Amino acid sequence: MQNSRITVKTIGLTALALVVAVVGLGQQGASAAEPGDAAQPSVIFLGDSVTAGFGYFGVKENAKNISGTVNREFPSNWYFGDNSLSDCSPADSGTPLDQCSNNNWNGAPWSAGPWQAGPNAPDVAYSYQIAKSQNPAQAAPIENWAMTGSTPAQWDTGGPFSFQLKSIKDTTVVMTLGANPILSSFLKIRVSGYPSVAGACSETEWLGWTGWWAYSIPRITGCADQQWAQNRQSEHLLSIYKTLLQNNNDVMVLRYHRACPWSFGNWQPNGNVAKGPAAGNSCPSQTQKVSDCSSCKVEGSTSQWDQATAAQSAMNDKIAAVVGQAQAWARDNGIDPSRMQMATPDQGAWSNHQAWHGDSWVFRNDTWIHPSKAGHTQLARTVTQRTCQVWGQWCGDQPAWVADPQAPAATVPQSLKSSAVPAAIGNRAEVDLPNVTKQRHPVGWQSRSPKICKVHDGGDLVAGRRDGTCRVAAYSAGGGRHRSLSKTVAISVR
Repeated sequence: MQNSRITVKTIGLTALALVVAVVGLGQQGASAAEPGDAAQPSVIFLGDSVTAGFGYFGVKENAKNISGTVNREFPSNWYFGDNSLSDCSPADSGTPLDQCSNNNWNGAPWSAGPWQAGPNAPDVAYSYQIAKSQNPAQAAPIENWAMTGSTPAQWDTGGPFSFQLKSIKDTTVVMTLGANPILSSFLKIRVSGYPSVAGACSETEWLGWTGWWAYSIPRITGCADQQWAQNRQSEHLLSIYKTLLQNNNDVMVLRYHRACPWSFGNWQPNGNVAKGPAAGNSCPSQTQKVSDCSSCKVEGSTSQWDQATAAQSAMNDKIAAVVGQAQAWARDNGIDPSRMQMATPDQGAWSNHQAWHGDSWVFRNDTWIHPSKAGHTQLARTVTQRTCQVWGQWCGDQPAWVADPQAPAATVPQSLKSSAVPAAIGNRAEVDLPNVTKQRHPVGWQSRSPKICKVHDGGDLVAGRRDGTCRVAAYSAGGGRHRSLSKTVAISVR
C-alpha cells in the first residue's frame, strides 16, 4: 500500500542562486510564486510538441521566416508565406529548434526561467495554464523545457537534451514523450505544389482490381509496434525514467490524448490548398472493407478513425508498460515506486471534440494531432487532478502547491483482468501482457524463469527455446487511493 507522506524538497544556495539569476531572464511580469516560496524548486515540464504547445508562438521565436506574437496560432499548414508549416515543422534530421511552440525561448526553453504573469506571458500550453490558475499564495514555480519534434533518444544519454535531463534534481517532473517518431511514420500528405510526406506505415489502404481496401487493425498496430521497437523507444524511456528517479524527482507521465490526424495514412492524401486541413473529411467518414491482400478474406470494414486510434492506443500501451517497469525497478532499488505516476486523458471526451467538431480540442491548422488551447485546458485538468489524487498537490479549483502534502489513504485494491494473462503460449512466441490494472494504473512485469521466458521493457512476454512453466511477476504502484498490486502468474510454454 502506498500511503506515505510527500515532503517538499529544497535546493542549496548554489542552485538557488542559479535559479534567481535565470529568473531575471524570464518572461516579464509579476512572479507566480510568493517571495517566501523562493526556495521551492520549479516544477519542470518536458518532452515533445504536446507539452511545448506547438502551433502557438512563443516569446522568442528563433527560426528563419518565423515572426509572430506570443500565443498567436500559426496559419493553416497549406499557407505558403512566412510562418507556414514548412517553416514551423522541426527538421527531419538534426536537433529541433522548438519553433512555433508556446514555450519557445530562442530554441532553449530551459533558459526562460519560471513562468511569470504579464502581457508577454505564454498562456496556451497546459503547463502555463496550470501556472496561471494556481493559488497565488500557494504556487509552485513552473518551467516548460519541452522541445517540439524531440524523441526519447534525444533526451536519453548521448542525446542533445540529455544534459538538461540530468540537471533536473529534487523536484517534480511532468512529461509527454514517445509519440515521435511513431505517429509521424503514419503520415502521408500530398498537396499540389507542396512537398510529399510519406512515413514507413503510411500505406493504410491498397488499391486492387475491384477498388480500394483497408488493411486490418492488427496490421496497423503491428507496424506501430515495429516502429516502436526499431527506435528502441522502451529502452530510451526506461533510461529517462530511471535517471529522473535516481535524481530524487517525482515523475508524472502524461499519456497522449486521442486524436486522428487528417493526414493519417492514405485515406485523404490530397490537401485543399485554398481552405487548408480544416476542409478535410472527418476520420470516421472514411471507410473501406478490410482485406490484407488480394487473396485474403474480407473481414468487415474499418475507418481512418479506427486505424488511427488503434495505432495511438498501441503506443500509449507501450508507454504505460514502461512506466510500470520503472515502478518495479524503483521498488527493487530502494526508491518509493509511488514517485513514478501516470495520468491518462479522458479519451472518450476527447473523441467527441475532434477537429471536425465545432468545439474542437484539437488544433485545426496542422495535421489534427496537437491540442488546441481548449485541449490544453483539458490536459491541465488531467494533470492537476491526477497529481492531487496521488501526491496531494495541486488540489482545489485554484491548484495549490503546499509545503506538507498528504496523499489520500489507499483504499482501493488493484487487480488484473484474468483473461488478459495467457495460460499458455507457443515456443518462440511473443504476446502482449496487460499494461494497466483494471483501475487503469501501469503494470510492470518481470520474468521469474529467464531461461524459459523473458519480458521486454515494452511489456511483451517472449518465450525462448525451452518448454516448461514460465513464471512472471506483475507489479503496479498506483499510490493515493489505490493499493499496489503484486502478483505472480504461471504460464505454460509449449
